[in-house]
Amino acid sequence: MLNEAAASARTSGTSRRALYGMLLAMAIIEALSGITQGYLNPILPALGPVFSIDDPTINGIFLISGVSFAVVTPIISRLGDSYGYRLVLRWSTAIVAAGVLIMAIWPSLLTVTVGVVMLTFVVGFIPLMMGILRTTSPAETRRGVAVMIGVLMLTVGGGGLLAGIVGATDPLLGLWVAVPFAVAALISSFLLPDAGVPTRERIAVVPLIACSLGLIGFVVALSMGPEWGWVDVRTLLSGLAGLSLLVWWFTQDSRKNILSKQRFMDLRLLSNPRVRVVSIATYFFGFASISYFGVNGIFLHADPLRTGYGFSSGALTIAIVMFAGCVLAFLSSLLTARVMTMLGEKATLVIAGALLAGGFIVMIFAHASFTGYCIGFALFNLSLGMYQAGTRALSVEGVPVEETSTAAGLNELALSVGAAVGAAVVKLIASSNVVAGSITGGGIIAIWAALAAAAALAALASARYNKARAGQA
Repeated sequence: MLNEAAASARTSGTSRRALYGMLLAMAIIEALSGITQGYLNPILPALGPVFSIDDPTINGIFLISGVSFAVVTPIISRLGDSYGYRLVLRWSTAIVAAGVLIMAIWPSLLTVTVGVVMLTFVVGFIPLMMGILRTTSPAETRRGVAVMIGVLMLTVGGGGLLAGIVGATDPLLGLWVAVPFAVAALISSFLLPDAGVPTRERIAVVPLIACSLGLIGFVVALSMGPEWGWVDVRTLLSGLAGLSLLVWWFTQDSRKNILSKQRFMDLRLLSNPRVRVVSIATYFFGFASISYFGVNGIFLHADPLRTGYGFSSGALTIAIVMFAGCVLAFLSSLLTARVMTMLGEKATLVIAGALLAGGFIVMIFAHASFTGYCIGFALFNLSLGMYQAGTRALSVEGVPVEETSTAAGLNELALSVGAAVGAAVVKLIASSNVVAGSITGGGIIAIWAALAAAAALAALASARYNKARAGQA
């Protein structure tokens, strides 16, 4: 079995120039991930009149995207460990690039729907590139992850802003924003080293299907519950079926099948205290942060004369605020590796949780002022960059190198599920506090309070991180 010490000894001769070239290629690939996750948000609503579709259909496309993200995450990560990080990364990049191109060249409801699903393959970029990093330059893993997360944060905001500007007059033009990034990323995927030795372990098909269908049922129930009703038969059947399949999958992959000697994902990794604690913290971080972006736009756009809150901000102002926040997230992510070295891993994650909770608390008490609200949103984004870089780097430390992608995939899955549950809670609070078609001021404050509580739980979970407790990989 490979371990980090062996990998470090084998790659100690890696030149700095080669390292920087590899990090640059990874940054370009991750830029495609950020652009694709940011540029559709302002475009899809504007495509309604173009494709003659209503808001529920547009929401359905976002739902498909959310479900696909959850399903693709464990599959891509597992394939990386089994068949090679660079090979799977190239195919993932090619699929994303193809999705970008078909939407830009042949825009229609069908191609956009299919393209949105293809774009979700970006979820494998970071786990796969982390596998390459840990194999070729293990000592640079934290810095490499910080760079990738920094680029991700910057391009998510930049993609939305750029698409909003380009597509202001014709939303179809906005679909071309990601094309040059897709071409550059695909070329960069061929510049990365062929790192690691694939395990060639076959993937158990039945657990894979159970996990995928379970995630679909669970995420659909959470996403559609506010619309269908939480006691509606569709919500209950989807949710219960999804949870049942996930529980069955968990029991199967938590131990190796004696007969087939195969599994989908090695969930025994969760027996490692560090992996388990980081996964729990990541879940609550995702719950408290990613689920808030939609509410941020609603709050800024609201007319204070009608709702009692908000600043009547236009789309461009909202995009600028988002981009400014992403710049802060970019800077904090780049500093995360240094902060972990100076203050320790536990303190860094606890600080990230405290910043996130503090941001929502500031919003509760200072939201009447645009400056006050922006201060709270700034704290939110500082935490966003810090926890995304910190949890991703720590999720693979202490696990065998050949299971890097799987461990990173577990962390990505925890993030996705946390975001889905958080979004459901936000929708539940919002739908329960609506007057004249708008969320009440009390509803907005309740959302901030709920997310602050989730952020506090992320900090508490992070406080249990103890590097000394982990066994040797």
